[in-house]
Amino acid sequence: MTAPSMGLLSWLPGRPARPTVRTTLLFGDLRTGRITDTLDATTCNWTQVNNDAGAVDQVVVPEREVRRKDLRRTARAARTFLAVDIDGRIQQFGPIWSRTWDDERQQLTLGAAGLWSLFDHRKVLPVLAAGQRVQDAVTTVSGTDLGGIGQYLVAQAMAHVGGNLPVILPELRAGDRTETFYGWELLDVGDQIRQLTKRETAAPDIRFRPRYTADRLGIEAVMETGTEDTPLLTQIGDDWYFDTTVPKSPVLNISTDEDATVMGQRAWVTGSGQEQDVRIGTAYDPTQVNDGYPLLEVEEMRSNVIEQATLDGHAENLRDRSARPIEIWKVTVRAEAAVEVLAGDYARVIVPADHAWLPAGEAFMRIKTKSGDLGDTVTLDMYPVAGTV
Repeated sequence: MTAPSMGLLSWLPGRPARPTVRTTLLFGDLRTGRITDTLDATTCNWTQVNNDAGAVDQVVVPEREVRRKDLRRTARAARTFLAVDIDGRIQQFGPIWSRTWDDERQQLTLGAAGLWSLFDHRKVLPVLAAGQRVQDAVTTVSGTDLGGIGQYLVAQAMAHVGGNLPVILPELRAGDRTETFYGWELLDVGDQIRQLTKRETAAPDIRFRPRYTADRLGIEAVMETGTEDTPLLTQIGDDWYFDTTVPKSPVLNISTDEDATVMGQRAWVTGSGQEQDVRIGTAYDPTQVNDGYPLLEVEEMRSNVIEQATLDGHAENLRDRSARPIEIWKVTVRAEAAVEVLAGDYARVIVPADHAWLPAGEAFMRIKTKSGDLGDTVTLDMYPVAGTV
């Protein structure tokens, strides 16, 4: 679907039209990635989410398109993918999970999620030998890093009959990590790779980055993982730059949400032990209280810590992290300025000197979610940053 035109005035000399973007919906065979056709929808919402599946949902298809494309047969749930293309770049790609028909409105609503979501429906199991009990199956991955463990789990899932997917897996990196998964636990692959991204140390970013195949007749997803030394997946090169102070700025709106419920001048961290025997670390900074703030306290649990000095160190870290409210920025930009932006990339937003709320100058942040629809704007939701006190 083409973005709305600028009208007749855009034809006049000296009034060049603002660049427009073209958003195209595609559907096809999930296991091969081959594209069946385009899809003419009236609405669509899509999201990229760092370290998660994201979605293509609220895809409303009118009755004439349903009939013309025979969608009940050609766009089957679970078997068929939906994908979003903006100006030749795939933004999202994954299986259709829901199909809702409305007789009164004569329309079909499709809901899909990113490819990661399929692995939420696969178990961490090797291909079982004849007669082997699933309770006795064990998957042990060693000699690689956390990202490599995620790659191995995906490769193992794809080795089953019917498990083939258009996923490009890199070579396993060498490392010193070892993880064991027991068949009797019936763990979900998707959840296990999600848990890898939440480890306390060296947690890698993981994503399935969609792209066209070389012949552009299909779509494939490249599984990418962060390394022990560079766990975050971000762009190569300069940060994305969104300047609100320049003429015809691509930035259309900035909204922020501040949350002070995370603040605390006194921090408590519990460690090992039970009831009165539990170990507790604490740290306190009176600066804000002396400046007139009410005393606020925060806590967290580290049940595996037995050393008091370690607990006290965690408490100091928690106190320092809790010294400010958090602020979450949402930046809406023209889609043509963010076609190549990915969730996880870094961005710099320039705020004008006369802004009523935000501090002037450059704000540096990381993109957590990228979302859009069939229009010509994209919204970038940022990771929380420290607010002001």
